[in-house]
Amino acid sequence: MRRIVIALLLIVSLPLHAEVFYSSIINASYLSDFAMSAFPVSFWGEFGVDDLGLVEDLNTRALVRVEAGMDQRTLRQWPSDGSVISDPDDQRRYSVVFSEGLVGFQQGLMDNPEEGKEDFLTFSFLIGVRWEQAFASLRDIQNGDYGGIFDDTGYFRPGSTIVGVPELNGNKYSLSNSISIGFDFSSMDDDYLTPEGYRFSFYFTAGPWWLLNSPTIFNTSSTTDYWKLMYDAAYSHTFFQGFQDDGEMSLYSLFMDFSLSSQIIFGEAVPQHQMEVRFRDEVIPPRPFMTDVRASLSLSGPEFISKGTYPMATLVVENAVAAGHLINSTGRESGAGFYGSIGLRADVFIMGLFRAYAGIYLDYLSPEGYAPGFDYEVGAYFTAAF
Repeated sequence: MRRIVIALLLIVSLPLHAEVFYSSIINASYLSDFAMSAFPVSFWGEFGVDDLGLVEDLNTRALVRVEAGMDQRTLRQWPSDGSVISDPDDQRRYSVVFSEGLVGFQQGLMDNPEEGKEDFLTFSFLIGVRWEQAFASLRDIQNGDYGGIFDDTGYFRPGSTIVGVPELNGNKYSLSNSISIGFDFSSMDDDYLTPEGYRFSFYFTAGPWWLLNSPTIFNTSSTTDYWKLMYDAAYSHTFFQGFQDDGEMSLYSLFMDFSLSSQIIFGEAVPQHQMEVRFRDEVIPPRPFMTDVRASLSLSGPEFISKGTYPMATLVVENAVAAGHLINSTGRESGAGFYGSIGLRADVFIMGLFRAYAGIYLDYLSPEGYAPGFDYEVGAYFTAAF
């Protein structure tokens, strides 16, 4: 009864204009060895209280973010010493079931001059906890190999310390905590056919061993220890759009997207989920400094049957760089990698709930451990947001 009274008092004490919000999206990750990547196997959600009114005309939000599900990873560093697995045939996959929770607040610092848009500058403070358990890939399990790569002594010798993927030590179980402080700048209209504007963000995330990330505290057999500075930027511009005779549905639109992701990360045991900078959505050999730049030009339309149902063709150019010594490695020699790709992708979107795509790419500068030359992708997935 006392808990109910306390909860009622907290609700009553909120400003009259405060609003409880909830949003989620079900498309956080897919598995290539499950239903051809067509069905999502994890979800993301956010809920909390908006408009707390701490600063006049600026939004104050208390929030909780939750993500849970499965992920598929490729072993790209030798577990024994962290060196790059150079032969793609030696790179094995494994699965991870995970859950992550973030709790904190966001405070608007600068109002957006454009009416109706979110605050131009927002400060965030978040405390996070992530749990992971690794196991054999679904394909290995389907073939009766329930241990998968973890039973292969060529990769994981019994009793040895795992350097290349520290969260796979011992029982392949990890529990890590983090603190994140960030600033978001936003002036973006995210219309699916006519995006316009820009946004960028700076985030500092710390997960040192002494933040209850030592195996002596939770008996996880694995240690997490890292510091990361992350920068993201995006710019979109719509060149033109035409409408059909009814004036409601789009006939065509041509727009460009530009994005840049850059991170500086270091530590004695950096977990895989913190390797955010990727090349063609794939993990690259991790080094302290990594940057990926991606530019695309998309022609969409016409919409047919209903709004949100349309084809789209996209030309993509992407380049990345990674510099410094390999992370999670016994070797300390420094190096640099430069990667480049150009591709063409065709998409079909149906009512904002389904996407099918096919693309072909030429990797003219391939990352270490990747097969050079042409590559392709074909897939489809459902997505839902509310």
